[in-house]
Amino acid sequence: MEDNRFKAASEVKNKNLPHHLKQLNDDEYFSEELLGLHPSESQHFAGIAQETFRLFEQATDKIISEKGLSYLNIPPFFHSVIEKTWKNREENPFLYGRFDINGGLDGKEAKTIEFNADTCTSLPETIHWQDIQLKELGGNSTQFNSLFDDLKTCLTKIKSRFSFDDPFIVASSFGHKEDIINCNIVLDAGRDAGFNCYYCDLEQLTFSEDGIFYDVGGEYQPVDVWFKLIPWDWIFNEEPNLAKELIHIIEKKQCVILNPPYTAIWQNKKFLAYITQHFPNRVIAETYTDKSYLRGEYVQKPIYGRMGENIRVVSNMENETSGGDYETQEKVYQAYYPLLKDGENYYYQLGFFYTTQPSAINFRAQPSKIITDDCEFMSHYIITY
Repeated sequence: MEDNRFKAASEVKNKNLPHHLKQLNDDEYFSEELLGLHPSESQHFAGIAQETFRLFEQATDKIISEKGLSYLNIPPFFHSVIEKTWKNREENPFLYGRFDINGGLDGKEAKTIEFNADTCTSLPETIHWQDIQLKELGGNSTQFNSLFDDLKTCLTKIKSRFSFDDPFIVASSFGHKEDIINCNIVLDAGRDAGFNCYYCDLEQLTFSEDGIFYDVGGEYQPVDVWFKLIPWDWIFNEEPNLAKELIHIIEKKQCVILNPPYTAIWQNKKFLAYITQHFPNRVIAETYTDKSYLRGEYVQKPIYGRMGENIRVVSNMENETSGGDYETQEKVYQAYYPLLKDGENYYYQLGFFYTTQPSAINFRAQPSKIITDDCEFMSHYIITY
């Protein structure tokens, strides 16, 4: 990429950061530079995100109507709740996710390589850090970033369905610092939407035939909306009893759960192979369950892998691999589309957040073809003329 796309913002002192970012602030994580996109480029990426989401919806209709969820290795007892929540999406809405897109600048073809649809993070960086850096950059620069407002809009619509005042939204995770901070961003949007908001770790919640509850001073408060940064695939594979309790809770309409069960389809990379087979297109990287269909460089991925773990990039020159906890999972094989690359051999991947519409752009960078948790976060700006 051309060097003139990059602009350095003034250094932001830790004391001036909002509390969400103070806990994340790391000299090695936040880049001081912003990457510039021309308006036509940002709109092109938005179009790719919209088309990808449309394909995901079409393919979900097909795989559900044909009773094909076993293809994705989803256990049979969980099929019905996926089918029912997809059929009744008005009461089981999708809140947000992020498409990862390779290429798209300097003549490189842009392709969506996956959809982080179930437990997507990097909310505080995308919403707050980008805004701070844009202000430090000065001038008339803008960003493609309406994510917080779009979250608020989604949650406001959910709240409007309750017939009583002051419903409660509770956010939960396994308790990792980064996950808690991301949960708190959703709670901020929920508070602005009129919810009572509370965070607690998964182990602090009570699940029963009457709903989801959390303990407040010895009294159990029912949860009306539960936002979870806990993967559905972990729930139905590792905690099937919890999965069955949640099925009952959803079917009895005792709690709205975000993101809903059908996002387990979208998170599954084998679904990309299903789309390649049934919905040939120009926006999603070709993905297969058999690598013999591919020629040239390809990427091997575990179907429910996260954070760039257990990825293998295979080329004629040199292979790259990453470690992780997903090595035993079934793999898919995806055509490799080059990442953006600067003159210092840093690779860049664009993330596109999607709510009910394209909502925000960010970048992650690393001196490797595999973007992992060791990456740098990079803000963007729209180039003005």
